[in-house]
This record gives sequence, C-alpha cells and structure tokens, in this order.
Amino acid sequence: MEQATARLDWILEDRNRILLHILFWMFIYLDEILSLTGVTSYPNVQPLQTLLMFLMDALIVYFNLYLLIASYLIVGRIWMYIAFTLISIFINIEFGFLLQFNFFEADLGTLPDNAAISQLISDFAFTTFMLGTAIGAHMLRRNLKSQREIRKLETEKLSTELKFLKNQINPHFLFNSLNNIYVQTRTRPKQASESILLLSDLLRYQLYDCTQDYVKLKDEIQYLQNYLELERLRRNEARIVYSLKGSPKELMIAPFLFIPFVENAVKHGATNDNTFYIDIRFRIESDQQIFFSIANSIDQRPRPKRVGEKRSGGIGLSNVKRRLQLIYPNKHDLKIEKSETTYKVELQLNLEK
Repeated sequence: MEQATARLDWILEDRNRILLHILFWMFIYLDEILSLTGVTSYPNVQPLQTLLMFLMDALIVYFNLYLLIASYLIVGRIWMYIAFTLISIFINIEFGFLLQFNFFEADLGTLPDNAAISQLISDFAFTTFMLGTAIGAHMLRRNLKSQREIRKLETEKLSTELKFLKNQINPHFLFNSLNNIYVQTRTRPKQASESILLLSDLLRYQLYDCTQDYVKLKDEIQYLQNYLELERLRRNEARIVYSLKGSPKELMIAPFLFIPFVENAVKHGATNDNTFYIDIRFRIESDQQIFFSIANSIDQRPRPKRVGEKRSGGIGLSNVKRRLQLIYPNKHDLKIEKSETTYKVELQLNLEK
C-alpha cells in the first residue's frame, strides 16, 4: 500500500511532468523509434517525415490539453470544446495524409481510391487514439492531484481543529483546579502547599509532556491519579475509588481523553463529603482494547452559579466527544447514563492504527 502511494505521489509531482511527457511520446512513436534506430524495419519511415508528424501531433495534443480543456471543457462549454477538438483532428489527419503521399512531389490524382480512404481511416484511428490517451491521462492526473489537495486540506483542517480542542482543555482544567485550591486555602491552609505542588506536576505534564499527538497511557493514568489526589486533599471524607486491571505497557493514546469526565464528576458531584463519591476503573484487555468507566454521585440540591461557570460549563464533554470522533472514528464506543442519584460514563477504545 505504501509503495503504491509512493508511486502515485511520484506521478503527481510537477517536477516529473516532463519525464512523463517524454515517456508518453516514446510510447506513441515506438514503431518509428525502433525503425529509425535499426531495431525493426517499419516501412516508409523517414526522419524528416517523422519529425514533422511529431511536431503536428504535439501541437494538436498540447493545444487541446492546455488551451481547449482550460478554456472550454473545465468551464462547461462542452460543445465548443468538441467542435474545436474535431477541427484540430481533421487538420491533423489532412496534414498526415499529405505527408504520407508526398504532396509536394507527387500528383494525388494518380493514387488509387482505396489507398486514400485506407490512409484516412488509419490516420483518424491513430490521431483519435493518441489524443484520447493524452486527454485521459491528463484528466486522470488532474483529478488525482485535486483529490490529493482536498485530502491535504482536510487533514490540515482536522489537525488545526484538534490542536484548538486540545488547547481548550488547559484553561478549563486550570479554572477548576484553582477554584478547588481556593476553597482549600480557606478550610485547610496547611494542605494548600501540597495541592500547589500537585498542580505544578499536572501543569508540567500539560505544557511539556503532551506536546505530541500521542502520549504513553501510563503517563495519562498518572496524570489522572494526581488530579484525584488534589480532590482528596480538598475533601478528606470523599470516597474516591480508583482501580486498574491489566498493564499499560507502552501503549500510546491521545492526551486528555479521560480528564474531562473526571472534571465533570468532580464539578457536578454532591458537595456533602459524606455522600460524595467517584468510582474510576480502567481495564486493559489487549494491546488495543481499553475500557474506562467512571461513576459519581449527583448533588440533588440546587446551588448558586459561580462566576465564569456559564462560560466554561459543557466545554469538557463536548470537547472530548469531538476529539474522539476525529482521532478514533469508528474505533470508540461512548455511553453516558444518568439517573437521579448517579452519573456514569463508559468508554471503550480500540487503539489499533
């Protein structure tokens, strides 16, 4: 597959266009070339006559490719294109006929009728084949090149969108974390310094370790554990359960796919430490399959809006859903269930590329 793609890219490169044209004309004039070089004895092949025929054939081909197609066919003026193409074909046939029967030296009236008709048919078939082959190859290359440019633009667009979505996570996460530390400084000031150290580790991971499109799964899990430790420091009596089955080994994954669900659980969970809980489970069944689930309690009591909550609310979940669609299309299964007391998320990922 890669070799086929490499060959196609070579054909579509503009720097190889002249070589492709040379190969085309060698194919069209193969009999004449073999005869002139003495490999075969093709009848009635003369250097000057062959040169004149080549110039005429090249004129009609490039007149069609670079003038008629661009001026009429591409813009939808099909009948004008057909008319000028037929005119150029008949001119080429007439010129070839005159060269074949030495117009400048012989009297055409002495030729047998069947010889003239046979030559006209032969010239028409050759010219139509030559021009049709050139047009077909030109349009195919043009179409493939356009498709490659479209795919390139789509890839660049997706890459730009992914970077934008990835960068959106940082301010959202930072807003929630700083808000937690702010609450902690008012209730348990002695633990605030430890929280700040944990936050610095989290930010270091975001700023330096996640510059690539994929990170190690074990680093992403450690990132979640640090975040959960921050939450434990803020809520001493909160029940936060974490479990991991299987080994991450050297599995690679797109960063920040799980943290939005954890943030959402923390943000919308019950504020009473006696009832608040988060249950996070990872299960790695193979080198490609990962199962992630998180369940949390839901606070039933109405709470006042905090400054900035409306602006940031909903960014994380919609963000991660979009990133899953872009990075793992048809390779993920996301289920979200909500009851009166519990919010649960299950995510299955296939990491196979």
